Amino acid sequence: MADKAHLEHLAESIQQAVVSYDPSNPSSWMPIQDAMEKLRRATEPPAIFVMKQRFHVHVPFLRDWEITNRSTKTVQNICLVAALEMGLLQTLAARKGENVTASDLAQASGYDEVLIARIMRLMTAIGFADETGYQTYTANPVTICQSEPGSIGGMILSNEMTYPLASKIREYLRQNKPCDMTQTPPPYDFAMGETVWETLTKNPVWKKGFDDSMTARNKTLSIPWHVKFPVQERLAERQLTTPPVIVDIGGSQGVDLERFVQHFPDLECELILQDLPETLERIPGPLDSKVKPIAYDFFKEQKVHGADIYYLKSVLHDWDDVSSQKILSNTAKTMKPHSRLLINEIVLADTNEALIRTDMDMLMLLLCNGMERTKTQWTELLAKVEPPLKIVEV
Repeated sequence: MADKAHLEHLAESIQQAVVSYDPSNPSSWMPIQDAMEKLRRATEPPAIFVMKQRFHVHVPFLRDWEITNRSTKTVQNICLVAALEMGLLQTLAARKGENVTASDLAQASGYDEVLIARIMRLMTAIGFADETGYQTYTANPVTICQSEPGSIGGMILSNEMTYPLASKIREYLRQNKPCDMTQTPPPYDFAMGETVWETLTKNPVWKKGFDDSMTARNKTLSIPWHVKFPVQERLAERQLTTPPVIVDIGGSQGVDLERFVQHFPDLECELILQDLPETLERIPGPLDSKVKPIAYDFFKEQKVHGADIYYLKSVLHDWDDVSSQKILSNTAKTMKPHSRLLINEIVLADTNEALIRTDMDMLMLLLCNGMERTKTQWTELLAKVEPPLKIVEV
């Protein structure tokens, strides 16, 4: 991220553009937009920049300039996927600090130099690389971030999963009106002829992209749960003589438990990572010896009874209330008086929610009839669990 002096310079550029603004000139707004965009990019962490770009697909709003803006975002994402498929950004990232020409990229990738120059013109215009001369480029922090496996997987998935939905959404709405999500299959099922989970089971490339994306998000965009929850104080209150047991349900590749071990290396405990076999098989590298991976389907009876902590992160937003009740009930039935369930999910504001969180809510709806929930919706969901659960703290 930029230093303060650079940000002050960018802020001055915005002011200068405003001073030069001429309402009678139909293009006078452009310098202001460009200056603001530069300031936005400078203040936004690369991981957030990359993630937000995935969601900006074409949405036909009413005003002409808005339609153009969102259609352009679609073109940008298509070209970004092309740049990744051609290995252009990866080559720049591997040669960080160097000036790389379109000719160099053509030689490295095997693709046409003119095509590369046109794609890279767009990549530099939207901030995914820097232009240092005529058809000459260098990597910036966004280039590096987008070239990592998690970002590549997330970008490809968000395009290949959602664009087919865009072409079918009008037909879906007409055929399924009133579209009660408790009765109607997700738009993804309608467009693709199968559930997103069936697709991930059958398509190893998408599955790898999904797992890599989740791992990257857990590492870069989330605060470790043990930072928010006073785990040592809670475990100290237990009256049992056996080591504490912590179960990460649907924990993907074990990032959260690995972080826990690194933070509490001397804590004697049993850490259990639960997920589907195909997910556990793709864990890159060995886990810490304290972390025990166990294949588990959270729609079935929980195998670990009486654990001190059961942990669910970014699981329940994938499912509607009926399915979420089943997942939670399978856990609640195995809990003892000393057990605690930690749910790490978005809690939506009642009003004025941020764009990126509303984006995520709609993505969940489109893919799997899942949802992000307000505190009221969380309270209502937990009350329907068997046996019922209640919120202790948010």
